[in-house]
Amino acid sequence: MLDFLRGQKESIRRLCGGLELELEFYHKAPLEIDVGCFGLDDAGKLSDERYFIFYNQTQSPEGGILLHRGAATGAVRFHLRLDQLPPHIAKLSFTASIDGTRTMQELTKGHVCLFRGQEETARYSYDGSQFRAERAIVICELYRKGDDWRFNAVGRGFNGGLKALVEHFGGTVAESTPAAPSIPNRPPVSPLPRASVPSPNRPAAGPSLVQNIVSSLPTHVCARMDNLARQCRGDTEYLTSLYKNMFACLASHPEVAEMPVQVVTCADASGSMFDLYRNGRMQRVVDKFFAFATTLSDPCSMDLWAFGAKSRQFGAVTMDNVRDYTFAEAGGFERWMSMLNYQYNNEPEAMRDIMMIYGALRKPVMVLFLTDGRLSSDWEIEEILIKTSRFPIYWQFVGLHGEEYGILERLQEIDGRRSDNAAFLKLDDIDDISDNTLYENLLHNLEGWLREIQYKHILEP
Repeated sequence: MLDFLRGQKESIRRLCGGLELELEFYHKAPLEIDVGCFGLDDAGKLSDERYFIFYNQTQSPEGGILLHRGAATGAVRFHLRLDQLPPHIAKLSFTASIDGTRTMQELTKGHVCLFRGQEETARYSYDGSQFRAERAIVICELYRKGDDWRFNAVGRGFNGGLKALVEHFGGTVAESTPAAPSIPNRPPVSPLPRASVPSPNRPAAGPSLVQNIVSSLPTHVCARMDNLARQCRGDTEYLTSLYKNMFACLASHPEVAEMPVQVVTCADASGSMFDLYRNGRMQRVVDKFFAFATTLSDPCSMDLWAFGAKSRQFGAVTMDNVRDYTFAEAGGFERWMSMLNYQYNNEPEAMRDIMMIYGALRKPVMVLFLTDGRLSSDWEIEEILIKTSRFPIYWQFVGLHGEEYGILERLQEIDGRRSDNAAFLKLDDIDDISDNTLYENLLHNLEGWLREIQYKHILEP
């Protein structure tokens, strides 16, 4: 029998001799834990809610996923016939969640076992010592790889419980609620009704709730947000709504707030991006990323790189130049494209330059790497991700208005990394996603990575 470590992956055919198997999840805790399965598409979204398998919906349409109770108290089993699942189901994400205000830190022990018939072939174990304020966790994932599937031991938590999980995977409910309120008005997530799928919208908060939220964040973060709010005057007043949403989201990710993170933006400036710069969409990206970056560390600035065939670091984005940065900095985007040779995009060149500058800092760095696809070299990107997995650099790739994203859509298949140091968010238009949803997605990915690098001592020299 194979005992998995967090982040370890293995072939299902190798473990189970085929694509029919059972997964048994067992939890021992002084609280009720619900286990579910999300059937996700290539973009990692729950595009077909018939493939959200939980206590109120125990079987997928074709019978490829079947949920039933395990033999022991606290155990549930999923019978899987992976070869029966339709092609649009690319990944199965198995989760555990609790209602109310209690947390996964109270979990005495838990594990998932893989069975081939009656034979246990593998096990991944975890307990409450690996979590803090989380009310939900992604335990493991199964994902397609060619004609096989692979098992991935994830063990990553979500502060918002099942609601946060479904938001992350793109689920919705019929009920709508008001948008996020002003700084620092941020409510805690309402308890999820047991029979519903949650919505990404947020309820409003009263003064007492606001006080609770503010008191849950470090004092230096509250002071930082107060300073940023005071600077949003005149030409930068339009940033106020971005900071409102970012502060609201950060309140549900207090672990991120505890550790300063430098955020760097690296933007595609090849010719295919010209219209996105000209119509102001790239300026809006810079605005949103600037609010994100300056919320997570004290310097009110954000490093910005751009790349075509070559890469270059431009002047820092600050309150003084953010409003028209892409149109004015260093002559504006047309000048950038000329300097960087806009005829093709060389992502590895930019990644290597960033690795050289930030890799030795021994502090967390998050790179918001924006591209419109058709990457120059999948294998070079994979090689750099493996190499930088030993450093505190996290690559958050953002695909915008493009296609053919190659290895970025298969990041989970990259073996040999010391840390899970990359994620991919695909968008058709930056305005297609709300600020809340964007920031929640970025913070969720960052939070899991920060926890991992501390656990694996990657920050230590």
